Amino acid sequence: MEIGFAHKLLLLAPMVAALVGTAAFVLLQPAGYQSSATVWVNGGGVGSQSAAAAQADIVNQFLKTNTFALAVAQNSPLGEYLNTHSDAAQGSSITTQIKELFGRGGNAQKPSDDAIRTYLAAHVTVAQLGPSELTVTMNGPTPDVARGTALALITQLSTAEVTVRTTPAQTQLALYQAQLQDQAKVITADLAAIRDYLAAHPNLVKDANAASTDPQLAILQDAATVAKQTYVALLAKIDQTQSDLDLARKPNNAPFRVVDAPQTPAAPSLGKQQLIAGGAGILAGLVLMAVMGALLVRLDTTIHSADEVHSMVGLNVLGSTPLSARA
Repeated sequence: MEIGFAHKLLLLAPMVAALVGTAAFVLLQPAGYQSSATVWVNGGGVGSQSAAAAQADIVNQFLKTNTFALAVAQNSPLGEYLNTHSDAAQGSSITTQIKELFGRGGNAQKPSDDAIRTYLAAHVTVAQLGPSELTVTMNGPTPDVARGTALALITQLSTAEVTVRTTPAQTQLALYQAQLQDQAKVITADLAAIRDYLAAHPNLVKDANAASTDPQLAILQDAATVAKQTYVALLAKIDQTQSDLDLARKPNNAPFRVVDAPQTPAAPSLGKQQLIAGGAGILAGLVLMAVMGALLVRLDTTIHSADEVHSMVGLNVLGSTPLSARA
């Protein structure tokens, strides 16, 4: 305590230096604007997970794919921004921040697909508000980029989920349609075989009784009948699958609905990086103050009590005066 009061400025210097450095770092960071969308998840959860938790996992999984990130960037102002600010897509550094601070960060180099995915994943935050409600927040460099990217993200997310749900049915529909085309060829071939057989046996055309008892003709006709029945069954399967696809694509069956659409932010907000930097600066200042205090105690040679005189010089104390302000 005595050393602290005796060296106030020296002890406060590390804290001041840490706070100044933190403030300089935060000021060098580009402005961040947040735009959020609140969505209500339809349906239930998965296992012990709530619907919102399951949906949050789905969003995070999509954010790890290049295809999803590219679709969001191409359908929002984010794509154009990253094309003209590829340094931002490549990652944040002190050099990049200084360039952007003085307006020299832009260039025409197109970022890679991985860089776009990494940038989008780093600037999107998903937070649960309840069992069936969550928010998706986009932190962008400008208000338009933040809102436009948030809108594109929600739209692409809905499209991607519907695509995942309908892909098996679409695959099955394509298979049925291919089988239908093959079956049409089979019917054509079976009818042609019947015509050829009747042309080779004209008596069967004139005599209905002979035609009804001819075994070969019966085989050919049965084959044509089975082919037609298979064709009709395939048509029914195609109609049912198409109906299922149309039902899955209806808005009422969407994986979620937007409760609050993203809005254009009016002012910049503190991002996660700035908050971490502020906390780290205060912690570093406190640690440096503690180190400085320990160092001053270690270097202090002041005698504080009569016992220390005897232990340091081996002499007895004859007398002492009370502590005064000048001592």
